[in-house]
Amino acid sequence: MEPRFHFLKRGAEVSEIEWQSSAMSLQVLIVYQSRSGATLQLAESLVAGIESASDLIDIEITTVKRSALLGTSKDVRSADALVIATPEHFGSMAGATKVFFEEIWAGCLDQTQGLPWQLLVKAGTDGAQTAEGVQKLAKAQGWKQFRPPLLVVGDLTETALNSAFELGQLLAASLDNELI
Repeated sequence: MEPRFHFLKRGAEVSEIEWQSSAMSLQVLIVYQSRSGATLQLAESLVAGIESASDLIDIEITTVKRSALLGTSKDVRSADALVIATPEHFGSMAGATKVFFEEIWAGCLDQTQGLPWQLLVKAGTDGAQTAEGVQKLAKAQGWKQFRPPLLVVGDLTETALNSAFELGQLLAASLDNELI
């Protein structure tokens, strides 16, 4: 990636021109819970999509993966975008995902409003209640949903992994073009 430059001093002689890189670096936090590995595979496919876009965008995007049990409010406050990947357990989000929200709630409330976020759900039935539950909590935090949840019901397929990959590319391009 070639950094973009701009002048710092107005009216400076050519020999006195100072340059500063305006290349940006953004961070995407991926918080996940995965017992069987399927939800983690979805999250990793999304990360691969973000990384594949690096040759096409003008910013550097760092991805940070955290288990839902280890994610902190500091992690969320440091992020420029958030991805939550959770399986559906008993018709709801995973217990670890609930723990994540409990742990970050007070430390993020009113401090992360407008944070772009995306939801990935690996479901056994329909995933609707899982998505609805997470969306309510994210809305209460004031986060801005990037795209509708990626719901994968049943077995994890190549099509689902490709959808997560493309979603990662779209997220990277949207961050680069300041669309979110």
